[in-house]
Amino acid sequence: MAGWAGAAPRSVTAGGVLRRPDVGAAGAVLGVAVPSKVRTAADVPALHRPWCVAVGMGLLNVDAGKAGAGPELSRWEALDEKAVLDGWLAGLRAVCAAESDRRFPDSVSILVSAALGVLAVDTVSAGDDLFGLVHAVLHSRPELYDRFSYTTVDRYIDADTGRLGGLLDLLAMFGAVTGGPGEERITELGRWALSRLKDEEPVSIDADAAAGQVVATLADVAGDQGKWVAVQSWLATRRPAAAADELLAAATGTCAALRLAAVSVVIGLGEAALPAWRRAATSPDLGPHARAVLAAWEDSDPPPADGRWLAVEFAAGALTGAGPDEALSCVYDAFPGPELDSRLVAVNASGHPEGTALAEALAAFVASGAPRAVDQALQLKVTLARWRPPIWRRVLLPATATLADLHRVIQVLFGWDGDHLHVFTVGRNRYSDPFHDLDETDDEYQVRLNTAFAADTTIGYEYDFGAGWRHEIALEKILACDPARTYPVCTAFKSDSPVEYWSEDDPTDPEPFDLTEINHRLRTSEENAPVSAITTPHGPRTG
Repeated sequence: MAGWAGAAPRSVTAGGVLRRPDVGAAGAVLGVAVPSKVRTAADVPALHRPWCVAVGMGLLNVDAGKAGAGPELSRWEALDEKAVLDGWLAGLRAVCAAESDRRFPDSVSILVSAALGVLAVDTVSAGDDLFGLVHAVLHSRPELYDRFSYTTVDRYIDADTGRLGGLLDLLAMFGAVTGGPGEERITELGRWALSRLKDEEPVSIDADAAAGQVVATLADVAGDQGKWVAVQSWLATRRPAAAADELLAAATGTCAALRLAAVSVVIGLGEAALPAWRRAATSPDLGPHARAVLAAWEDSDPPPADGRWLAVEFAAGALTGAGPDEALSCVYDAFPGPELDSRLVAVNASGHPEGTALAEALAAFVASGAPRAVDQALQLKVTLARWRPPIWRRVLLPATATLADLHRVIQVLFGWDGDHLHVFTVGRNRYSDPFHDLDETDDEYQVRLNTAFAADTTIGYEYDFGAGWRHEIALEKILACDPARTYPVCTAFKSDSPVEYWSEDDPTDPEPFDLTEINHRLRTSEENAPVSAITTPHGPRTG
């Protein structure tokens, strides 16, 4: 498949799937019979699965509506065993993602892992009630069950027999199981895949873990939502007020990374944690956190000194986790100044116990000459999916801008009125405004664009789930920031935006796209933007 598609660029849909005119030719290449009526290659699993594997492995590259040879195609024969296995697993993940409900993008991966885990038990065979055993596994793991959609099972189960024949066929295609119908058993390759898939499963903290162990584990879990999921079993055996006291006590006298982990979960406990916050308000290292949380509950502002202390706290936590570049970005967010030295003076003056070490680490990082996100701008192309003729905008933003910043920019670029929910999709993760209380999403204010695009060169954005305005955002270039330029700025476009509330009874023509006016709105939007939550405590939602 990769050799055929890589020989000459092929047009693909907005979802990166082969279009109908090429489906017959692709079927001929693979010897696959193609139905007379298909919309895209996605309607033919025997074609679409190899396609997804090729893209996932890097044998094919999909960009700007075309699919061509990927970086791994020319060197495939020379790859070592580890690279081949990693590519194989990437292909399996790609198929799992393609066959999952988009609202639950991990569903098939979870189903595959659960089935392999059941088959890995020597006394179990596929002739047993595999679905019943898989169902029991999912029910016993709330951190998995909450991310799984049972509509996924419909694709693989035989409605008459209840047998997961479709799933076993998928696993056999990948060599993860072998044997005839009813006698399938896991292979060594399947066991290897199972171990890798389990490494990626959400962390779950034991109910009897000591609070100090809980905090240490949470510090290694990415995202507020991930922390919240990880601690559910532990929280289930405690009253929220008692859990808050335990976590804050365990975090006292530690370091920024551990305090931030504990604070994230305690904020998620909501009103029940207020007594614990009041008791912590006089603590030397938890006091600024407590006073900020209490001020938020009272709809007031914390003391400015606490704001500066917390800015250093977030930067110190970033230094431990993401590294010095993110820590430097946090400092630039919080402390304005003409140069690094003046910002580092402010860091040292904050009174934070890790301030001096942070300032020294940042000075060394800058002196090393390593690339800095604060010096970079990203050139993005935002395309409205599934529209012909194409509608797109090219825009420049600072690399340190957040997904929340990008949300505001897209609203301006396409003239949306902002009255509806939205969500970003970055790889397997989803992000939105934390106050919208969307399930399975993390905080868009806490993810910078340089981080989002480090995971993938294309991310998704959907606005108004009823209308389904889907956008594809592609990273085109990383540029040096121009001191003479104001960001964000739209530099090019194609076509006018569609009418958001078009009515057949009262049709309205699209408003002509005015580049000068749009850039004026972008500047105004930036000036009125809320303070970035990168340096503001939030925590997960409790819903």
